[in-house]
Amino acid sequence: MKTVLVMGAGRVSAPCIDYLTRHGNCRIVVSDISGDNLETVVKRFPSVTAERHDAGGDAAARLMDKYAPDVVICLLPNELMPVVAGACLDRKAHMIQPSYLDASTARLSQKVKSNGLVFITELGVDPGIDHMSAAKDINLIHERGGLVESFRSLCGALPAPESNDNPWGYKLSWSPASLIGASKRSAKILDDGREISWPDGETYEHVYMIDVPGVAALEVYANADSTVYREDYGIPEARSIYRGTLRYPGWCETICYMNALGFFETEKQETKDMSFARFTASQAGSSGDPKEAICKKFGLKPWSAFILRMEWIGFFDDRPLPLDEASPRDVVSLLFAEKLTISPDEKDMIVLCDEITAKYPDGSRRLHSSVLVDYGVPGKWTSIAKTTGLPPAIAAKFIMEGRISTPGIHKPTLREIYEPVLEELASEGVRLVESHTEI
Repeated sequence: MKTVLVMGAGRVSAPCIDYLTRHGNCRIVVSDISGDNLETVVKRFPSVTAERHDAGGDAAARLMDKYAPDVVICLLPNELMPVVAGACLDRKAHMIQPSYLDASTARLSQKVKSNGLVFITELGVDPGIDHMSAAKDINLIHERGGLVESFRSLCGALPAPESNDNPWGYKLSWSPASLIGASKRSAKILDDGREISWPDGETYEHVYMIDVPGVAALEVYANADSTVYREDYGIPEARSIYRGTLRYPGWCETICYMNALGFFETEKQETKDMSFARFTASQAGSSGDPKEAICKKFGLKPWSAFILRMEWIGFFDDRPLPLDEASPRDVVSLLFAEKLTISPDEKDMIVLCDEITAKYPDGSRRLHSSVLVDYGVPGKWTSIAKTTGLPPAIAAKFIMEGRISTPGIHKPTLREIYEPVLEELASEGVRLVESHTEI
């Protein structure tokens, strides 16, 4: 019997382990630095072997020496990927992980290939299912002699409409660190042949709306560097490429104002004996009332949506900050964790929309569309956990069965990967709805 080592026992791990227990026909070892996380996993899946273990330094290698896994699924933070990848290479273990491929791991490509190993990166939902959806449609277009004119991929992890009950239109299904960090992210798109860059969170100033049938009207803003997908997706002919994030209306306005107030900066300052209200006033350049200071700074009225959101979440509260030293980002993180966390009895939602415009040899043009709307299961797991954790588990099964076997470091744009994984995801209820329309 083959062995799969799942490194990381957080929220994403449950759907991953659940699938492997049902379909993997393998021994499952789960490791985590948190004893509480492991206890939760063992209660839910008593057949797994749990190992409390750090993944830093040579710990990952020692863990692999102990269990000799055939496949490692790395659900750890992205910064640990190079350590885990190096240990997998040295011990001849295949590796799968949902995070973006980092430069250090990418440099191992030739060694991974020459050792006959399969490393699959960026196999979650975004990145992951979005890559597979795009590759499937683009390959189909090229096979029919078509050329891609424009490509757009949008994805958002949101509260389901029935759970969208706060003025921010957002709820966190895990730590706020990634969300807050993205508020200063730079973005680049290709628009009719021109590369357009928006540095340091400026992307939120270039928002537009789309209607997702059956869901809602949502905001769109560009996410990271879209131009690299000309090469990644093999579409050098494309004149426009846009990868974006979906949010409920009002999110981008709020982030723009908060950026202007410096709320996403990381430099720490003394906050001992300081209230949330006083901290907010200082960010607005005042020692007085924070609401008045912000209204004056931006020419807003007290009843404006941004002011009401700030008041609701606690930025104007007189209660003391529980930190002697904090950065603005730390304060935001505290309030987000208090007020924007999704509860176990609430439902989250993943929305993924891909649109590709293609021109064919007969002069016709088509719009190829793929839409995924997936909901979490209250009391069981979130949609973001399911759509992130299932793809690596499915790929691990196919690697063990020999259905995915091409050596090297791959994103899931190989037909050998995306065809069986998308088919299996559909059988698990994660299904893309496709349409092809003449335009």
